[in-house]
Amino acid sequence: MNNSLAASVFIMRLKKLIDKNKLYFKPRNRQKTMQFLFDEGLSVKDVMDYVKNLTPKDFYCGPTEDDNGSAGDVMVFFKPYKDTKLYIKLKIWCDAAGDAGVVMSFHKEGQYD
Repeated sequence: MNNSLAASVFIMRLKKLIDKNKLYFKPRNRQKTMQFLFDEGLSVKDVMDYVKNLTPKDFYCGPTEDDNGSAGDVMVFFKPYKDTKLYIKLKIWCDAAGDAGVVMSFHKEGQYD
């Protein structure tokens, strides 16, 4: 599967997860992400709204395996935000209950995990 198609499929799955409240906000570096949200006056709902508006043109890399070895596909997106870009790292996996996902990172580009 080429990267553009992989990103499109990932985003389609992601939007369904958001609609079903099955995309969870659990940043790995909680302090960095929460500080960014605080500084920008953003809420978790704002994050979900922003993530829901991702497009394949925002795709940066993936899918890759999770660094911690857990199941699922990890993808990174860069999305314009004010005068910079956001680094958005997401993961989707499938288990007995179906698809689930997590927002792993959401902060300014250049502040990687």
